Amino acid sequence: MAQQNTEVQGEEYSIENVFGISKATHGGLLSGFYYRHSKTLSEGNLMNYGIEIVNIKHAREGKETTITGSTFVFGKSNYLVAIRPTYGREKVLFKKAPQQGARITGLFSAGPSIGMEIPYFVELIGNEKEQYDPDDSRHGFNRIIGNAGPFRGLGQTKFVLGAHAKASLTFETNSTKQRVFGVEVGFTLDVYTREINILPVAGNNSVFTSAFMAIYFGRRR
Repeated sequence: MAQQNTEVQGEEYSIENVFGISKATHGGLLSGFYYRHSKTLSEGNLMNYGIEIVNIKHAREGKETTITGSTFVFGKSNYLVAIRPTYGREKVLFKKAPQQGARITGLFSAGPSIGMEIPYFVELIGNEKEQYDPDDSRHGFNRIIGNAGPFRGLGQTKFVLGAHAKASLTFETNSTKQRVFGVEVGFTLDVYTREINILPVAGNNSVFTSAFMAIYFGRRR
């Protein structure tokens, strides 16, 4: 009994810092990264704050391959990268039993969403590199060689203010008092003050929803 009590107490902590890598619908192979700091308020209840940076794609984006083997997204005019400062609450739903089981928590968070509308450049025949414009006849499908690179348009970024909310569940099996490792699944909502011009040929939105899964790791004390 004494040994079991020691192991249960080893799960207790007051501070947790984790880093996560996420994969979301409409978000690419790796959608983003986040940092979350959690602090115990009372038994089974925590508050947290952090920041998340994610790439958001238009639902109708699709890669095309040129005769040179390069790829690009035809019709794409801008990237959307969301920066999400966040504040939330966390509730422990199921505690981890000594040496077995999973610890499950529920999280809800919200905060501002700062959208970075970054121009999407394509490389044209003749080594020209320009932001894709559906109204420019020179930007026809047969004249595009490939993507000109993700950083070329950073200097022309436009910022769009908005807000976001996220609800999720976390599942931990290998966590200890000092180390934490788990999986998070949930849904996010981003709402901006205007439509984001990602794929003008397909119509654009000011509201984006997605499901996501993340792997996170960190330390607690």
